[in-house]
Amino acid sequence: MLQGKHGFALTPLTADKTTRLQRNAQYKKIEQADIDYFHSILPEESILEESSCPQDHYLSFLTDWYNLYRGSSAVVLLPTTTDQVLAILKYCNDHHIAVVPQSGNTSASGGSVPVFDEIVVSTKKMEKIRSFDPLSGALVCDAGCNLETLDTYLAQHGYQIPLDLPAKHLCRIGGNAATNAGGIRQMRFGNLHGSIMGLEVVLADGTVLDNLSTMRKDNTGYHLKNLFIGSEGTLGYITAVSIQAVRIRPAVNVLMIGFPSYDHVVQAYDLCKKRLSETISAFEVLDQDSMRCVKQVGFQVPEGSPFPISSDEAFYVVMETAGSIEEDEAKRVQNFLDELRSSDIATDGAIATTAEARESFWSWRTKLPPAIVQTGPHSIHFDISMPIPKLYQVVYDTRDWMNKQGIIGRDVVAVYGYGHVGDGNLHLTIPALIDSEELREKIDEFIYTWLTQYSGSVSAEHGIGLMKAPYLTYTKSLTMVNQMQRIKTMFDPNGILNPYKVFPQEHELLEGQAVKKRVQAARCGC
Repeated sequence: MLQGKHGFALTPLTADKTTRLQRNAQYKKIEQADIDYFHSILPEESILEESSCPQDHYLSFLTDWYNLYRGSSAVVLLPTTTDQVLAILKYCNDHHIAVVPQSGNTSASGGSVPVFDEIVVSTKKMEKIRSFDPLSGALVCDAGCNLETLDTYLAQHGYQIPLDLPAKHLCRIGGNAATNAGGIRQMRFGNLHGSIMGLEVVLADGTVLDNLSTMRKDNTGYHLKNLFIGSEGTLGYITAVSIQAVRIRPAVNVLMIGFPSYDHVVQAYDLCKKRLSETISAFEVLDQDSMRCVKQVGFQVPEGSPFPISSDEAFYVVMETAGSIEEDEAKRVQNFLDELRSSDIATDGAIATTAEARESFWSWRTKLPPAIVQTGPHSIHFDISMPIPKLYQVVYDTRDWMNKQGIIGRDVVAVYGYGHVGDGNLHLTIPALIDSEELREKIDEFIYTWLTQYSGSVSAEHGIGLMKAPYLTYTKSLTMVNQMQRIKTMFDPNGILNPYKVFPQEHELLEGQAVKKRVQAARCGC
């Protein structure tokens, strides 16, 4: 009996569910001779075989966190060094064995698990901190280092990683780089293209691209590292990262603020950028339904604790500032909150005054994704970006469309919208009552067609993976996708690295372009 995830039955094999993909016959099926070779280059504990590994442990490498995708790999490899990765990829390339590079397996787009029988090569045993310079803040570490562990290490020196995710206890820095992860404090830190100074990458043929620069300024030709940041393991296997850590700011304030409408949230964000531009770290929005979802499953910290302000508001913002002088920052934040109230922008608000209160305030946002997953056996979710004033309109329009279609209550539980106002990034999550590819595609087409009219992106920070590949040309031109494909072919001519991900099928390319043209024609009245 297969064990489930999040209290629900385990998802069927992706190969049995998908209708848009067929296994590529050019990829070799694993034989005993291949496994024998892996045993010759890796220690026994670095090789997991389906026939001998405990089922739950083995499935944790083959099933995504949302329980949407599951592969059927015959072997999972856990190298500990770059040389071992080199040997694995060279062998796989020579023998046309497809490989899924995997980090913490927290991908929200199906990018980190096999589609068919590709082998998994995980970074989980690559956990060494290679060097840290406390003067410059330059950290060099293996790709398998856990984000939370890195933060704990750096805190001893007064630094932190310039990335903060609710899944930081699970995710790993190599996967963060491969997906160009954003997180809840990107408006302060910026994205990883700016923070990462260099990478060590093993290419498909075993070539090691050593670009572990620790220089903030290194303008010597093409910045190849930027090609691999956000490439989702399709161009190379990241084995190490050089990243610029940032100083911890001691004066942290966290606010919970209530608003009568999303328009008022936008007004508050505008005022925040004017009054607190030097210290604002995060500006996260959730609606009343989202707050009630966390409360319903009891995921807030402490469990069962009341919401910190009135629970009757339509919208809430968890906001954070981080400065250097506690007294000055506390005064600035209090003045900002007072101005929100006196201007009738906010209807309620509170400032966390202790570390425990700050954790509690944040829990209503950071615990929201796992809380939503608990409300339905299946999940349909989106990670989209668009102009900030339009950010929540997609939630209203989706609910309205679903109600007219009779989908809510019959096929799905609800529609939840929350996310990063400062980045124009909304997470739209729809817990579903049925596991239906037809339903998923119907909702996908509505959301992504809606998004096209505002020139948004089908993926703000989660990557394309398998989930969004059919819709890439809804928001990217055919020319851009073709150039991406040329780069992929140059770095991985045999196509062994994370196949079936990122790129649409030929007919999907054309469908996406047709949707864009239709939407553009409707906008101009043509």
